[in-house]
Amino acid sequence: MHQIEDPTTRITAPKPTLGQAPSHSPPDTRYVPGRSLARFLGWFSIGLGAAELLAPRTMSRLTGGTPEELLQFYGAREIATGIGILFTTRPTGWLWGRVAGDALDLATLGTNMATGNNEQRRCALASAVAVAGVTALDILNSTQLSAASALTDD
Repeated sequence: MHQIEDPTTRITAPKPTLGQAPSHSPPDTRYVPGRSLARFLGWFSIGLGAAELLAPRTMSRLTGGTPEELLQFYGAREIATGIGILFTTRPTGWLWGRVAGDALDLATLGTNMATGNNEQRRCALASAVAVAGVTALDILNSTQLSAASALTDD
């Protein structure tokens, strides 16, 4: 008996598409939901990190008295995370790193609320609310990209 060959092309490896069109050949993750949010969060990290690194006195006042040296360390962490998000094709790990950094930031702000005067407590609380909002975006985006990565072979 003669076997008929299947003329359908089977895609077994990612083939990124050129231009802005999404790929229909899985498992390309360049166009998964959350990719543009990841880019935004990468740039946000770099901007926030630059402010913490270059203007620690102002950032200390805005966050309720966080030590300036600690803010500069946090700024370097933010910049490194932002660069990691922007310059990798799979930023999921870097985004989960942002979530861990957010937890550290919230702990620091909690300390500021517990030990500061009334004005420092008010500033720390306002900062904690802002960080909590960004944390929600970080978790959402990390979860989206983790799900997309689970669909790939590598």
